[in-house]
Order: sequence, then C-alpha cells, then structure tokens
Amino acid sequence: MIFNYKLSLWFYMSTHSNQSRITNSLHSFRRRKLWDLEEQFHCSVIGTCLSLSELRRLGRKMSVSKEILADDYQLHITFVGIIGERSGEARLINKHLDRKYRETIRLFSNTCDPRAVDALWQAALSSGEVASAYWAIVTHPCASEELLFHAFGKVHMLSHLSGASIRVDMQHLVKLRHRLPELELQLKEQQQDAQRALAEKKEIIQELNRRFADLSVNEREFKRIKERVQLLEGGEVINDLRSQVEEYAAQLANTRARAERAETNAKEWKVLALSQGDREMRLEARIAQAVTERDSLEQTLERLLAPDCGRCENSDTCQGDHDLCNRCILFVGGRNRQCAHFRALVERRNGQFIHHDGGLEESKHRLATLLVRADVVLCPLDCVSHDAVNRIKRDCKRYGKPLQLLPQSSLAAFTRGLHEVTIG
Repeated sequence: MIFNYKLSLWFYMSTHSNQSRITNSLHSFRRRKLWDLEEQFHCSVIGTCLSLSELRRLGRKMSVSKEILADDYQLHITFVGIIGERSGEARLINKHLDRKYRETIRLFSNTCDPRAVDALWQAALSSGEVASAYWAIVTHPCASEELLFHAFGKVHMLSHLSGASIRVDMQHLVKLRHRLPELELQLKEQQQDAQRALAEKKEIIQELNRRFADLSVNEREFKRIKERVQLLEGGEVINDLRSQVEEYAAQLANTRARAERAETNAKEWKVLALSQGDREMRLEARIAQAVTERDSLEQTLERLLAPDCGRCENSDTCQGDHDLCNRCILFVGGRNRQCAHFRALVERRNGQFIHHDGGLEESKHRLATLLVRADVVLCPLDCVSHDAVNRIKRDCKRYGKPLQLLPQSSLAAFTRGLHEVTIG
C-alpha cells in the first residue's frame, strides 16, 4: 500500500518542476483536527477509522459507563458526540488516529496539489486501504471541498454495500439453520431403520442356527435308533421296532424338508445382506472405469494440444471449438506445467490466456492488475489456497467479473469451464 502511494507521488513530482515551492507551502498550513471537521463527517470518521475494540479501549480510558461500552450503537454515537467539541477526550482520539495512520499521513503530507491528493486517494481505494486514506484526506489542509465530499460519499456507499452483503449472509445462515434440523431428523430416521433391519437379520440368523441344531439332534437320534434295530432285528419286538423306525423316518423327512426350507430362506437373506456390498463393488468398478476414461481423455487432449500442433494449416479456420471472441481468460492456481496446454486451448478458440499462481510465488497485488484485464476467471479448487479462493471471489464480485470454479486442475475440467463460458 505505501509503495503504491509513493509511486503515485513520485510520478506527480517528476512532472512538476516547482517541488520546492509545494513543499514550502505545506508548512504554512495546519492539518485539520477532529473538532475542525464539519459535523456530517463525524459519524463516518468514527465508523470507518476506528474499530469497536479501539472505541471500547479509548472509552475505558475516558471512564465511559459500562452500559454504553456494552452497546455498539450507544458506543458509536457517544464518540460521535465527543469529537464534536474541542475537549481532552477529542484530543486523545485525534492523537490516537494520528499515531495509528502516521505512515499514510506522512505520505499525503508530501503534496499540497489537490490533483495529487486525489490521485493518492484513488490509489488507496484500489488497494483497499480506505480507513487510513480517509483520515489522511479529511484532515489534509489542501483537500478541496469537492474532494472531501467525494471521499465522504464513497465511504458512505461502501458502508451500504457492506451492510447489504452482511444481510444476505445472515439470510442464507437462517435458511441453513432451518434446514439443519430436517437433515438431522432424516439421518436419525435412516439410522433407526438400519438398526431395525440389522436386528431383524440377527434374529433370523439365530433362528436358523437353532433349526440347524435341532436337525443335528434328530440325525443323531436316527443313528441311535438304527443301531438298536440292527441289534433287535432277530427278536420278538422286531415289528414294533420297524413301526418305530418308519415313524422316525417320517419325522426325519419332515425335519429335512424344514431344514431345506430354512436353508433356502438363509440363502435369500444372505443374498439380501450381500446386495449392498455387491452394489458398492459395482459402483467402485464404474468409478474406476470413469477414471480410466478421464485419464485417456486427458492424454488425448495433451497430445492434441501439444505445441507442435500449431503447424496445422487449418488451425485458423477450424470450426470444432466454440469461439471465445477474443475474450481474455484469467486462470488462477493450477499446475504450471499444464498452462501451456491451457494457453493453446484458449488461443485455438480465438481467446487470450493469462495465468497467476494464486500467490505461491507471484505477487498478490499482480492478481488485482490481471483481474482488471480479464473477461472471465477460471480457478481450480484442488490446486490453490483457501485464501486465494476467497480473495478471487471477493475481487470478482467487486469488479463484476464472471468466475468459474473448477473441481480440479485438469484439461477435462478446463475444457468444460471454457464450454460454459462460451455458451454463457
């Protein structure tokens, strides 16, 4: 931020030969104090240049009541009233602001030309350092009334935009909070259904085990009876024994029939129990097939987009791709080795390609410069930091640039993103 201000000041000074006269004139003026400002500036200075934590810290030094310190609005209007009068409390606040923004004040104090002051103010707006520049410009002795009210209007509208954004976020949060109990209830019901199904399956398995145990007992009893028949085959009770054998045989047949039915039921339940596992295996196979097809597609695209394909005589008249109409595509993040393929793909579609690594090695300030040139921004989510994603979302919203978030940094995802851009 300081570097941008100094660069703007140096450019202005280098184009004017009367630098010594301007510097001497600065010492003949005094910077405005809080109580010198018009009343309508008081609210914006307190709300923009001081945070709530700073207000509470200053309020404790001034013996402000605990009730006011606990209420953000009452705290704000109390300080707005304090700075309207030339008092010891106002001097304390003025001293705190001068100390907090001394670097910016020193930078603004190097010029007395309203155009140079306005140039420094515009540079501060571009870099997002609004609070320090606002304090420096409202207290600058050479700031014109037009420039002061222009800065006041800009700060006023920025506060409206910030409030609107917070309201949208709060509405979205309320919707999510209303949706959360429904999802929790659905999850609880699904868990209960799964537990009931598992309990039923366990009961069926236990019942089948009991039936198999009964069958084993019957088989042992049949063997014992058969041995007894063999021993008594030549005796007087042979007929009775044969009758008993036939009766036991009928019971055994019935038992075996029940056992077969039980085995059939057990197989059906086992099939049902294993169906989920089979379904997961099929899904894994489909996923593996999709990954293979994706890898094959990327390899094919890499071969097609290799640098030597530029020798094609029909590349300028090829109608196979959608026309980007000379739009500039900014790609943030990703892998550097893929950028040559992305560039070839964009240029083949009659577009311009620029790249920024998201702040890994390149300057974050350069990203804002590239964003101004871009018509569309593409950003992969797997090869860029969370901080870079949040910054590019905020900057795209600020400058009104379309943003396409890609699930991964690959030729297939990049091609799909370009397709959505061309049909959008």
